[in-house]
Amino acid sequence: MELLRFTLAQIEAFACVCETGTLTQAAKKLKKDRTTVSELLEYLEVDLGYALFDRSTRPLTLTPQGQLLYRQARLFLHEAEAFSRIARNIPDTLETHLTLCYDLFTPRALLLKLAERLQAQHIQLDMIACERGQAEQWLDEGSVDLGLFQAVNRSVNDHLHWRAVGSVSLAVYAREDYFPKQPVSLLHLASQPQLMPFRDLPPSLAGRIRIADRLIHVNEITLLEGLLQRGCGWAFLPEHFCAERLEGVARIDTEMGTTGLTHPLVALWKPGVIGAPMLAQLLTAMEEGI
Repeated sequence: MELLRFTLAQIEAFACVCETGTLTQAAKKLKKDRTTVSELLEYLEVDLGYALFDRSTRPLTLTPQGQLLYRQARLFLHEAEAFSRIARNIPDTLETHLTLCYDLFTPRALLLKLAERLQAQHIQLDMIACERGQAEQWLDEGSVDLGLFQAVNRSVNDHLHWRAVGSVSLAVYAREDYFPKQPVSLLHLASQPQLMPFRDLPPSLAGRIRIADRLIHVNEITLLEGLLQRGCGWAFLPEHFCAERLEGVARIDTEMGTTGLTHPLVALWKPGVIGAPMLAQLLTAMEEGI
Protein backbone atom coordinates (compact mmCIF):
# COMPACT_ATOMS: atom_id res chain seq x y z
CA MET A 1 0.00 0.00 0.00
CA GLU A 2 1.43 3.35 -1.07
CA LEU A 3 1.96 5.79 1.79
CA LEU A 4 -0.36 8.79 1.73
CA ARG A 5 1.46 12.02 0.97
CA PHE A 6 -1.52 14.24 1.68
CA THR A 7 -3.20 15.19 4.93
CA LEU A 8 -6.88 15.59 5.67
CA ALA A 9 -6.20 19.27 6.42
CA GLN A 10 -4.73 19.77 2.90
CA ILE A 11 -7.71 18.15 1.17
CA GLU A 12 -10.13 20.09 3.37
CA ALA A 13 -8.38 23.37 2.56
CA PHE A 14 -8.41 22.57 -1.18
CA ALA A 15 -12.15 21.80 -1.19
CA CYS A 16 -12.96 24.88 0.86
CA VAL A 17 -11.05 27.21 -1.50
CA CYS A 18 -12.89 25.61 -4.41
CA GLU A 19 -16.23 26.37 -2.78
CA THR A 20 -15.51 29.89 -1.49
CA GLY A 21 -13.34 31.13 -4.37
CA THR A 22 -10.74 32.90 -2.19
CA LEU A 23 -8.12 32.04 0.38
CA THR A 24 -9.53 34.66 2.74
CA GLN A 25 -13.05 33.26 2.73
CA ALA A 26 -11.73 29.70 3.05
CA ALA A 27 -9.65 30.72 6.07
CA LYS A 28 -12.71 32.23 7.76
CA LYS A 29 -14.79 29.11 7.12
CA LEU A 30 -12.07 26.79 8.37
CA LYS A 31 -11.22 29.11 11.28
CA LYS A 32 -7.56 29.18 10.26
CA ASP A 33 -5.09 31.90 9.32
CA ARG A 34 -5.03 32.84 5.63
CA THR A 35 -1.31 32.02 5.58
CA THR A 36 -1.98 28.53 6.94
CA VAL A 37 -4.59 27.80 4.27
CA SER A 38 -2.25 29.13 1.57
CA GLU A 39 0.59 26.90 2.78
CA LEU A 40 -1.65 23.82 2.94
CA LEU A 41 -2.69 24.42 -0.66
CA GLU A 42 0.84 25.12 -1.88
CA TYR A 43 2.26 21.98 -0.21
CA LEU A 44 -0.53 19.91 -1.79
CA GLU A 45 0.33 21.27 -5.25
CA VAL A 46 4.04 20.60 -4.68
CA ASP A 47 3.31 16.99 -3.69
CA LEU A 48 1.02 16.52 -6.69
CA GLY A 49 3.38 18.15 -9.14
CA TYR A 50 0.77 20.35 -10.80
CA ALA A 51 -1.27 23.50 -10.11
CA LEU A 52 -4.83 23.23 -8.91
CA PHE A 53 -5.86 26.88 -9.33
CA ASP A 54 -5.32 29.64 -11.85
CA ARG A 55 -4.14 32.37 -9.49
CA SER A 56 -4.41 35.09 -12.15
CA THR A 57 -8.18 35.19 -11.75
CA ARG A 58 -10.41 36.58 -8.99
CA PRO A 59 -12.06 34.58 -7.65
CA LEU A 60 -9.65 31.72 -8.15
CA THR A 61 -10.61 29.26 -10.87
CA LEU A 62 -9.73 25.59 -11.00
CA THR A 63 -7.35 24.19 -13.54
CA PRO A 64 -8.59 21.14 -15.51
CA GLN A 65 -6.61 18.95 -13.11
CA GLY A 66 -8.13 20.78 -10.15
CA GLN A 67 -11.66 20.25 -11.46
CA LEU A 68 -11.11 16.49 -11.67
CA LEU A 69 -9.50 16.36 -8.23
CA TYR A 70 -12.20 18.47 -6.55
CA ARG A 71 -14.87 15.82 -7.18
CA GLN A 72 -12.65 13.19 -5.57
CA ALA A 73 -11.81 15.53 -2.69
CA ARG A 74 -15.49 16.09 -1.92
CA LEU A 75 -16.19 12.33 -1.94
CA PHE A 76 -13.21 11.78 0.35
CA LEU A 77 -14.43 14.45 2.80
CA HIS A 78 -17.91 12.90 2.90
CA GLU A 79 -16.31 9.59 3.88
CA ALA A 80 -14.15 11.35 6.49
CA GLU A 81 -17.24 13.00 8.00
CA ALA A 82 -19.01 9.64 8.17
CA PHE A 83 -15.95 8.14 9.85
CA SER A 84 -15.96 10.98 12.37
CA ARG A 85 -19.64 10.43 13.25
CA ILE A 86 -19.12 6.71 13.70
CA ALA A 87 -16.03 7.27 15.84
CA ARG A 88 -17.87 9.73 18.11
CA ASN A 89 -20.79 7.34 18.58
CA ILE A 90 -18.73 4.21 19.30
CA PRO A 91 -19.02 4.55 23.13
CA ASP A 92 -22.83 4.74 22.83
CA THR A 93 -23.19 1.76 20.50
CA LEU A 94 -21.03 -0.76 22.34
CA GLU A 95 -23.27 -3.11 24.30
CA THR A 96 -22.57 -4.06 27.86
CA HIS A 97 -23.67 -7.54 28.85
CA LEU A 98 -25.04 -8.18 32.36
CA THR A 99 -26.60 -11.28 33.92
CA LEU A 100 -29.23 -11.08 36.67
CA CYS A 101 -30.45 -14.01 38.79
CA TYR A 102 -33.88 -13.93 40.44
CA ASP A 103 -36.37 -16.27 42.11
CA LEU A 104 -40.06 -16.95 41.50
CA PHE A 105 -41.17 -14.24 43.95
CA THR A 106 -39.42 -11.44 42.04
CA PRO A 107 -41.96 -9.13 40.32
CA ARG A 108 -41.86 -9.81 36.59
CA ALA A 109 -42.99 -6.26 35.82
CA LEU A 110 -39.86 -5.02 37.58
CA LEU A 111 -37.64 -7.31 35.52
CA LEU A 112 -39.28 -6.17 32.27
CA LYS A 113 -38.92 -2.48 33.17
CA LEU A 114 -35.29 -3.02 34.13
CA ALA A 115 -34.50 -4.84 30.88
CA GLU A 116 -36.25 -2.13 28.83
CA ARG A 117 -34.45 0.67 30.64
CA LEU A 118 -31.05 -0.94 30.16
CA GLN A 119 -31.71 -1.83 26.51
CA ALA A 120 -32.25 1.88 25.81
CA GLN A 121 -28.69 2.38 27.06
CA HIS A 122 -27.32 -0.47 24.91
CA ILE A 123 -26.97 -2.77 27.92
CA GLN A 124 -28.11 -6.35 27.35
CA LEU A 125 -29.63 -7.98 30.42
CA ASP A 126 -29.76 -11.77 30.65
CA MET A 127 -32.20 -13.01 33.32
CA ILE A 128 -31.88 -16.45 34.93
CA ALA A 129 -34.42 -17.89 37.37
CA CYS A 130 -32.76 -19.91 40.12
CA GLU A 131 -32.74 -20.34 43.87
CA ARG A 132 -30.71 -18.07 46.09
CA GLY A 133 -28.10 -20.64 47.10
CA GLN A 134 -27.20 -21.28 43.46
CA ALA A 135 -27.14 -17.55 42.75
CA GLU A 136 -24.77 -16.84 45.64
CA GLN A 137 -22.39 -19.48 44.30
CA TRP A 138 -22.48 -18.00 40.80
CA LEU A 139 -22.02 -14.48 42.15
CA ASP A 140 -19.03 -15.61 44.18
CA GLU A 141 -17.53 -17.27 41.08
CA GLY A 142 -18.15 -14.14 38.99
CA SER A 143 -20.27 -16.00 36.42
CA VAL A 144 -23.27 -13.71 37.07
CA ASP A 145 -23.35 -10.01 37.93
CA LEU A 146 -26.35 -9.40 40.17
CA GLY A 147 -29.01 -11.21 42.16
CA LEU A 148 -32.51 -10.16 43.26
CA PHE A 149 -34.04 -12.31 46.00
CA GLN A 150 -36.10 -12.36 49.14
CA ALA A 151 -34.17 -11.43 52.25
CA VAL A 152 -33.30 -14.45 54.40
CA ASN A 153 -32.38 -12.69 57.66
CA ARG A 154 -28.83 -13.95 57.70
CA SER A 155 -25.49 -12.41 56.79
CA VAL A 156 -24.24 -12.97 53.27
CA ASN A 157 -20.78 -14.50 52.91
CA ASP A 158 -17.74 -12.24 53.22
CA HIS A 159 -17.42 -11.94 49.43
CA LEU A 160 -20.88 -10.56 48.65
CA HIS A 161 -22.65 -7.30 49.42
CA TRP A 162 -26.39 -6.68 49.61
CA ARG A 163 -28.90 -3.84 49.69
CA ALA A 164 -32.65 -3.76 50.28
CA VAL A 165 -34.43 -2.48 47.18
CA GLY A 166 -38.10 -3.04 48.00
CA SER A 167 -40.57 -5.64 49.17
CA VAL A 168 -43.28 -8.00 47.98
CA SER A 169 -46.61 -8.78 49.64
CA LEU A 170 -47.74 -12.40 49.93
CA ALA A 171 -51.20 -13.88 50.41
CA VAL A 172 -52.77 -17.31 50.68
CA TYR A 173 -54.27 -18.74 47.49
CA ALA A 174 -56.18 -21.96 46.87
CA ARG A 175 -59.03 -23.38 44.83
CA GLU A 176 -62.28 -21.63 45.72
CA ASP A 177 -63.78 -24.72 47.41
CA TYR A 178 -60.53 -25.90 49.03
CA PHE A 179 -61.35 -24.35 52.43
CA PRO A 180 -65.14 -24.55 53.02
CA LYS A 181 -65.07 -21.98 55.83
CA GLN A 182 -63.24 -18.68 56.03
CA PRO A 183 -61.33 -17.10 57.63
CA VAL A 184 -59.10 -20.17 57.75
CA SER A 185 -57.27 -20.89 61.00
CA LEU A 186 -53.52 -21.47 61.08
CA LEU A 187 -54.23 -24.95 62.39
CA HIS A 188 -56.37 -25.71 59.35
CA LEU A 189 -53.68 -24.33 57.02
CA ALA A 190 -51.10 -26.51 58.74
CA SER A 191 -53.21 -29.63 58.20
CA GLN A 192 -53.34 -29.23 54.40
CA PRO A 193 -50.47 -29.61 51.86
CA GLN A 194 -48.69 -26.36 51.13
CA LEU A 195 -47.34 -25.77 47.63
CA MET A 196 -43.83 -24.41 48.03
CA PRO A 197 -42.26 -22.59 45.05
CA PHE A 198 -38.72 -23.38 46.24
CA ARG A 199 -36.72 -26.58 46.11
CA ASP A 200 -34.37 -25.62 48.92
CA LEU A 201 -35.97 -23.23 51.40
CA PRO A 202 -33.51 -21.32 53.66
CA PRO A 203 -34.40 -21.89 57.34
CA SER A 204 -35.01 -18.21 58.06
CA LEU A 205 -37.39 -17.94 55.09
CA ALA A 206 -39.10 -21.20 56.01
CA GLY A 207 -39.86 -19.73 59.42
CA ARG A 208 -41.85 -16.97 57.73
CA ILE A 209 -43.75 -18.68 54.93
CA ARG A 210 -43.92 -22.35 55.91
CA ILE A 211 -47.05 -23.26 57.87
CA ALA A 212 -48.05 -26.78 56.75
CA ASP A 213 -46.47 -30.01 57.93
CA ARG A 214 -46.55 -31.37 54.37
CA LEU A 215 -44.84 -29.47 51.58
CA ILE A 216 -45.10 -30.03 47.85
CA HIS A 217 -42.03 -28.44 46.27
CA VAL A 218 -42.68 -27.09 42.76
CA ASN A 219 -40.52 -24.23 41.52
CA GLU A 220 -42.05 -23.90 38.06
CA ILE A 221 -44.84 -21.33 38.25
CA THR A 222 -47.09 -22.73 35.50
CA LEU A 223 -47.06 -26.16 37.14
CA LEU A 224 -47.72 -24.62 40.55
CA GLU A 225 -50.71 -22.74 39.16
CA GLY A 226 -52.06 -25.97 37.68
CA LEU A 227 -51.79 -27.73 41.04
CA LEU A 228 -53.67 -24.85 42.69
CA GLN A 229 -56.48 -25.15 40.16
CA ARG A 230 -56.71 -28.90 40.75
CA GLY A 231 -56.96 -28.52 44.51
CA CYS A 232 -53.66 -30.26 45.25
CA GLY A 233 -52.76 -27.77 47.98
CA TRP A 234 -52.65 -24.11 48.93
CA ALA A 235 -49.79 -21.62 48.57
CA PHE A 236 -48.32 -18.39 49.82
CA LEU A 237 -47.81 -16.40 46.61
CA PRO A 238 -46.86 -12.80 45.85
CA GLU A 239 -49.87 -10.60 45.22
CA HIS A 240 -48.29 -9.38 41.98
CA PHE A 241 -48.78 -12.90 40.56
CA CYS A 242 -52.53 -12.12 40.53
CA ALA A 243 -53.27 -15.82 41.12
CA GLU A 244 -56.98 -15.01 41.41
CA ARG A 245 -56.97 -14.56 37.63
CA LEU A 246 -56.76 -18.37 37.37
CA GLU A 247 -60.07 -20.09 36.84
CA GLY A 248 -61.36 -21.48 40.11
CA VAL A 249 -58.57 -19.96 42.25
CA ALA A 250 -59.20 -17.34 44.94
CA ARG A 251 -57.37 -15.40 47.60
CA ILE A 252 -58.19 -16.97 50.95
CA ASP A 253 -59.03 -15.04 54.10
CA THR A 254 -57.11 -16.33 57.10
CA GLU A 255 -56.81 -15.55 60.79
CA MET A 256 -53.72 -13.54 59.88
CA GLY A 257 -56.00 -11.00 58.23
CA THR A 258 -56.23 -9.84 54.63
CA THR A 259 -53.21 -7.59 54.58
CA GLY A 260 -50.92 -10.44 53.62
CA LEU A 261 -47.30 -10.97 54.53
CA THR A 262 -44.72 -8.38 53.42
CA HIS A 263 -41.25 -9.64 52.68
CA PRO A 264 -38.15 -7.57 51.74
CA LEU A 265 -36.31 -7.96 48.44
CA VAL A 266 -32.55 -7.52 48.36
CA ALA A 267 -30.02 -7.07 45.58
CA LEU A 268 -26.82 -9.12 45.87
CA TRP A 269 -23.50 -8.52 44.13
CA LYS A 270 -19.78 -9.17 44.39
CA PRO A 271 -17.75 -5.96 44.75
CA GLY A 272 -15.62 -5.13 41.74
CA VAL A 273 -17.59 -7.18 39.21
CA ILE A 274 -19.80 -4.23 38.22
CA GLY A 275 -18.40 -0.69 38.09
CA ALA A 276 -19.64 1.68 40.79
CA PRO A 277 -21.59 4.00 38.40
CA MET A 278 -23.34 1.06 36.71
CA LEU A 279 -24.11 -0.59 40.07
CA ALA A 280 -25.65 2.62 41.42
CA GLN A 281 -27.76 2.92 38.28
CA LEU A 282 -29.02 -0.66 38.58
CA LEU A 283 -29.91 -0.34 42.26
CA THR A 284 -31.76 2.93 41.65
CA ALA A 285 -33.68 1.37 38.76
CA MET A 286 -34.72 -1.53 40.99
CA GLU A 287 -35.86 0.75 43.79
CA GLU A 288 -37.89 2.87 41.38
CA GLY A 289 -39.43 -0.16 39.68
CA ILE A 290 -40.73 -1.96 42.78
